[in-house]
Amino acid sequence: MVLPRIFHYDVDERISLIQTITGKKPADIVISNVNLVLAPTGEILDNASIIISGKRIAGAGKYSELHRFIGKNTLVIDGENNYAMPGFIDPHIHIESSLLTPHGFAKLALKHGTTTVVADPHEIGNVLGSRGVEIFIDEARNLPLKILIDIPSCVPATDPSYGLETTANIIGVDEVEKLAALEGTIGLGEVMDFISILNANKAVLEKIRVAHRYGLIVNGHAPLLRGAELDAYIDAGIWSDHESTIYEEALEKARKGMYVFIREGSAWKDLKALLPLIKDHSIDHRFLSFASDDINVVDLMEKGHMDRIINIAIEYGVDPVKAIQLATIGPATRIHLEDHVGVVGPARLADIVLSKNIEYIKPHTVIASGEIIYYKGESRKTFNNYKYPEEALNTVKLAKTPGPQEFIPRINNREGIVEVNIIGVTPGSALTKHVVEELAVKDYKVLADPSRDIIYAAVIDRHKASGSMGKGFIKGLGFKAGAIAQTIAHDTHNLIVAGNNPEDMSRAVKRIVEIQGGIVVVDKGKIIGELPLRLAGLMSIEEPETVYEKYKKITKELMERYGLEFESFFMTLALVALPVIPEIRLTDKGLVNVREAKLMPLINK
Repeated sequence: MVLPRIFHYDVDERISLIQTITGKKPADIVISNVNLVLAPTGEILDNASIIISGKRIAGAGKYSELHRFIGKNTLVIDGENNYAMPGFIDPHIHIESSLLTPHGFAKLALKHGTTTVVADPHEIGNVLGSRGVEIFIDEARNLPLKILIDIPSCVPATDPSYGLETTANIIGVDEVEKLAALEGTIGLGEVMDFISILNANKAVLEKIRVAHRYGLIVNGHAPLLRGAELDAYIDAGIWSDHESTIYEEALEKARKGMYVFIREGSAWKDLKALLPLIKDHSIDHRFLSFASDDINVVDLMEKGHMDRIINIAIEYGVDPVKAIQLATIGPATRIHLEDHVGVVGPARLADIVLSKNIEYIKPHTVIASGEIIYYKGESRKTFNNYKYPEEALNTVKLAKTPGPQEFIPRINNREGIVEVNIIGVTPGSALTKHVVEELAVKDYKVLADPSRDIIYAAVIDRHKASGSMGKGFIKGLGFKAGAIAQTIAHDTHNLIVAGNNPEDMSRAVKRIVEIQGGIVVVDKGKIIGELPLRLAGLMSIEEPETVYEKYKKITKELMERYGLEFESFFMTLALVALPVIPEIRLTDKGLVNVREAKLMPLINK
């Protein structure tokens, strides 16, 4: 593990800390008159002060002669009896899901008190391979938000030898080793392929071995694993999990020594179900943490980040200090950085959040590594833009834009009725159902039936310009406009398009190519909403406020026109192409039977 430079300190820095707290050298910042949240012990110390020298805390507590630390250049902040707490830490997040770049995400996360995140750039890794991970690492170096990187462990999501989809890149053992040596990598990202773990697959275990050799943490993804299967998963050297949705499942993982991340993101919300884990058991707070996993730009702007999760927990009756521990000392311990972050105390990085109230956390002043980023709600930091390489901004490569008729499945029969295998979806759910329906055939074309909520769908290779396109039907999406196309299609992120009108589908795909990635909605030949996502076809390079406004505009337009909840069907459609979650999926190669890991026919003979 090679920590970013911000975590390094030499003898001169230690001398400065010692001299400051012994009154031989003035502090850079003194924060007085605060109620100090002591994350290690769960106490609150009133009338406390925090003494900062450089990027670290020289001391924190009650000092009778505060003037000893103050010189002519010392910035003195009156805490006004506010609550001072450690900067918040998110131990597991996919920044790409916010639709923001690391730069844009950092601005919003810091405003809400988050000072450290562990990001798994799994999505950009699928599009750009290890180069995408390197771009994230490079951009993070100059941001005040400490972004630590988990190396994606499952790129692509399926074994290429299965031939289920056209993938862009592979992050194998060699790539993991190369990335592990870079400054800023802290772990191996969630090991989603638990089936391979249970089968003792050497290729997957070799990635874990490399991670351990470099001193990296290894993060898990073990939904519903219990008993001996859970033991086997832990035996592989995987010590954390964020996929628990049932209290008993999470408790078993904690009892077996796993670090349990309680997930409360924009799409997956598990906090309520796992509340007894916090309230009814004396689980060491170092083994429990909150995590967001995925959070969108609207929630970030309107509700916050880790402060949002803390406040939800408090609303559910969790003691505020306990909730704060799960966003500070808990995750700090898991990532083995409790000597640096997660505590307002001597020698730690000066990551500090001030909030007037502890019953509802609303950060107004945020200090990260001794630098004031927000003061009383106002930004004090200029965030420099990052220049992305052209290869990261031009990732939509199609052999050609399919014409309208190419989206309609064709068979040898001119007229009649056929039995079709259809992807059944429920907006807001990641699962699909294998639905069999009869559809009409006209002029050799199998027709959608919007009256039964059965619409056309297609996935097109956008990485290699191969012309590969899989066609099918989706039932249950509730989409009433002409077409929606998007380059967010987990995990490979090929181009997915769905709709009632093939002409609109072709128009939407054409526009996606023009803007080089994003989301486009078309109806009756007119573009009624679009959100360009130029970076890898996943993230906007615009400022977060602009992305937020465009996202809200699409949401408003679709709700007013069609009564559609955009977030729900956008995320549902994005998962239609993920061939690792049952029951059936659609890729550029066609329909996939997930349980059998093989392609299946669209039409039943």
